[in-house]
Amino acid sequence: MSRDLFGRRKIFTIEENITKDNVVAILNDTLSKHFENLDEEDYLYWYRRGKQPILDRKKEVRPEICNKVIVNNANQVVVFKNGYFLTKPAFYKARKDAKAKKVNTLNEYLYLSGKHQADNKIVNWFHTVGLGVCYLEPNKDEKTSKECPVKVYALDPRNAYVVYSYNAGNKPIFAVNMVVVNKVIYYSVYTENNIFTIKGGMIYQVSGEENRITGYSASELTKVEKNMIGLIPIIEYQYNDNRMSAFESAISIMDEINNIESNRADGVELAVQQLCIAYNCNFEEGTTANKIRQAGMIVLKSLNENAKADFKILESTLDQTQTQTTLDDLYTQMLEKCGVPSSNRDAGSTSDNVGAVYLRSGWASADTDCRNTEDLFKESNKLFDKVFLTILEKTVQFKLDASDFELCFPRTDMTNLLAKVQVAQGMKELGFAPALAFERSGLSNDALNDIELSKEYIEQKWSNQQPEQMQQNGQIQQDEQQNIKQQAEKIEKEQNEQRNQTKIPQQV
Repeated sequence: MSRDLFGRRKIFTIEENITKDNVVAILNDTLSKHFENLDEEDYLYWYRRGKQPILDRKKEVRPEICNKVIVNNANQVVVFKNGYFLTKPAFYKARKDAKAKKVNTLNEYLYLSGKHQADNKIVNWFHTVGLGVCYLEPNKDEKTSKECPVKVYALDPRNAYVVYSYNAGNKPIFAVNMVVVNKVIYYSVYTENNIFTIKGGMIYQVSGEENRITGYSASELTKVEKNMIGLIPIIEYQYNDNRMSAFESAISIMDEINNIESNRADGVELAVQQLCIAYNCNFEEGTTANKIRQAGMIVLKSLNENAKADFKILESTLDQTQTQTTLDDLYTQMLEKCGVPSSNRDAGSTSDNVGAVYLRSGWASADTDCRNTEDLFKESNKLFDKVFLTILEKTVQFKLDASDFELCFPRTDMTNLLAKVQVAQGMKELGFAPALAFERSGLSNDALNDIELSKEYIEQKWSNQQPEQMQQNGQIQQDEQQNIKQQAEKIEKEQNEQRNQTKIPQQV
């Protein structure tokens, strides 16, 4: 049976100052909410991997024919979302020409830190369970710390979470990462000032012969360290505002698709193993239903002379056409709710243009969902930028303001490419700068960087003359046109004089 899921809960606290005296009590207050999230996240994680309610299917009538067919649409949705959202790794682009070189250096640090790999895992997590968690720390490896002083990891959101303030802005107050070792839990609690290590355990409920885990608890503070970064190094990312997974809103439809497919498989098997009905039949002694099935043939004799013996097969064929219509409708609804394009809506040849197909097939909806997720990703990534730049500044004295760059998602967007080229060409003719033309037409994700790479070619196509030079060139063109006009007038005058001299005199 499907579970009722409505997104993960955001965890809050009224405490603003976390100290060694109150950290254990505050942690215990938040663990109950996290355990509720963890239970749902674990369900969604295994649902995507194929552990779905249809596996618990039972039948009262003919229980021996009970197929359990899983059409793993959840995995299909997540795989598409992952690939479409991060077609290529996200990177930073400069907002000012003067900062372009430093931003390129920042991108090198980003690549070497492992952020690109972490982003892939974070995106996979929040498409699967609704949340992804990122962790940063100074690089402690002497061999690689010279190349990049920062290391970035993706954490399992079932074992890590962030607690926020109730006040306006919901500032992060502390973050938790937990590790289970031999049923003992070790919590690492990060605040802006300290890092607390706390020991705890699991809460069990005895049900029959099994002990079911119903919660976690913290009991003893074992270690306190100074947080040298001065910021919380754990950041939460979310797929949408409700913190739901990419397929969570369509789980009931997915379960019904599994149910119909399982019943369809039962129908096929029932057609092969049909029930038999015997009228006025007298079987040999010791004949059973199983023996009749194994033999495949029987010999009948009437109970009396007046009664006619008859042995029939009970036929009941499933209407595959109507079943397929229902399945197609459910599948289309599932894709629409999840924002995934469908090829079913493009069946047959039409005369529609590219824009109509783009809207009808669901690509417009997929792009809208993706842009909404981008905005939420950028919001969380601002916290990441702050921690990342702080570590760089303290280790290698690399300083850059967050206002000098912005995060860019270079998805392969080929929609209306010809129209974008035409808009950029038109803006060029009107005298717009290359950066404005490339960015406003949507032709380039990083206009400044693309212009820098194509500088020599753009200078040939895009005039780089100053206004004074253009005025001088214009004056030269005017002088040339005036000279041509004067020469043409002179030639015409000479031709007229020659005509007058060769004119035949009139007869007297």
